[in-house]
Amino acid sequence: MGLLNWFFERRSNPMEDPSKPMAASALNAVFGWGFGGASTAAGEVINEHIAMQHVTVYSCVRILAEAVGSLTARLYQRTENGRKEATDEPLWKILSLLPNDEMSASVIWENAVGCLALTGNSYLEILRNKKGDALQLYPLHPLKTEPVRLPNGTLAYRTTATPNNEARIINAEDMLHFRLFSWDGIVGLSPIKQARQTIGWSTAALKQSARLFGQGSKPPGILTPVAEIDETDLVNMRKAWELANGGENQNRTAVLPSDWKYQSIGMNAVDAQFLESMQFTRADIASLFRIPAHMVGDSTKMSNNNVEGMNLSFVIDTLRPYLVRIEQEICIKLLNADPARFVEFDTTERLRGDFKSTMDGFAVGRQWGIFTTNYCLEKLGENPIGKEGDVYLVPVNMQNAERLLDTESIQDQPIDTTPEPEPTAQTRSIFAAYSAPWTALYKDAVGRITTRSKRDVESLSPILSPVLQSISELMEDEARTQFHLADDWHVSEKSQRDFIKATAQRAVEWKSDDKDSIATTELGKAVRALYFAIYREAGAAVAEKGLQNVEAA
Repeated sequence: MGLLNWFFERRSNPMEDPSKPMAASALNAVFGWGFGGASTAAGEVINEHIAMQHVTVYSCVRILAEAVGSLTARLYQRTENGRKEATDEPLWKILSLLPNDEMSASVIWENAVGCLALTGNSYLEILRNKKGDALQLYPLHPLKTEPVRLPNGTLAYRTTATPNNEARIINAEDMLHFRLFSWDGIVGLSPIKQARQTIGWSTAALKQSARLFGQGSKPPGILTPVAEIDETDLVNMRKAWELANGGENQNRTAVLPSDWKYQSIGMNAVDAQFLESMQFTRADIASLFRIPAHMVGDSTKMSNNNVEGMNLSFVIDTLRPYLVRIEQEICIKLLNADPARFVEFDTTERLRGDFKSTMDGFAVGRQWGIFTTNYCLEKLGENPIGKEGDVYLVPVNMQNAERLLDTESIQDQPIDTTPEPEPTAQTRSIFAAYSAPWTALYKDAVGRITTRSKRDVESLSPILSPVLQSISELMEDEARTQFHLADDWHVSEKSQRDFIKATAQRAVEWKSDDKDSIATTELGKAVRALYFAIYREAGAAVAEKGLQNVEAA
């Protein structure tokens, strides 16, 4: 009667009795006490330890655990412009690097998700200092830990995961409890217990298959004597048969010294259905853990086109529910639900596609002003290039649509007919001094350009650069002498590059019949552009030199 009373007592609602743990049903408790697990219709007793011996179950749990264990839990601080990683807080080290003195963060999160996927519950005990700040996190065995109600009605946790198996009570605020779907919101349902029939059938089928091969498997055929044989022939037949079908010689045909009739034995429909059922069971177990079939070795429906989509679905539909449970529990128990701080697992690496898709995404984000160069380099694991890498690009061919209401259209604006100002005597003298020596060279350069169908910067640079460089060097020498600059002073090549870019835009309309007039006009523009750019840099050098002299004085 004692066992029956205990049985029916456990069937009552555990929430009504503070001394009873909120565990599974009484029936499972009886099987767990008597057989170490729940019995199935296939005759197999299934619990978490036995289920882990099933290769598909072990693969699914390992995939989930290692996937989350490879991610980094990052602690962030909200700012006015977004967020920043709070690496200066002690809790960052606990979550991202070293949760305790014996385990790394990867080990802790791998353990937490593995236990959660296998048992439906996972527990991490929080060790705090006298101020209440978290110091370390330690995992507790999920089968030796359970939530209970204290006499005052508050939630706590009872665990026997101690060296001497003595029970102790842990306050709820000192326990990170991650749970899967739950009837009462307190204890998560175990996937193994919910799917024990499927796992039990698969386990029984595997055992039957092992026995079949362990006993010599099924012979490929049968030898039947045509006539009666004596005892000596029977002994010789038995020896030959055992020799041909034992050990490494299984499934070979024995040849005996007599008249025999051979009958081949093929795979029947029952055997074929058995193999198909084994494949379906693997898919069922994978679906239990929401694991893509190709990750557990089923490649029947896999192709190059859908693997990337399935991997993305694995992160969104499989990992995210686990990560959200962990992130929210951490925010509640370790951050005191502080809205200014939050924890997030970095899934960037798993969401990244192939190299071409990644670079195309970075290119679009960079061109449209979403990303900076340093941001892209950081995501690629490379070092930044400096402050210039933090500059955002702005698409100049786009504008706010609302501005069109207040801006006069270009078509409605009057055409500017103001004539270009006449060159001064100084500019005429500059042009005369520099145009004569390079007129022939510039005409030749323009003539070669007009014969080309492609007139971009890349095509024009080899033709114009030598002429522009000669003009620039002569102007540079004169400016150096005039302003008493050092011999090692040189101007940048930016003015030449800018002029070639402007020339490439104009060269599209050039015609070979007008090459002489084009050359004269373009040479004048080149002289003026280089002159003003060089003397502007020379003036800046003089100003900097004067400032240095003042500071030295």
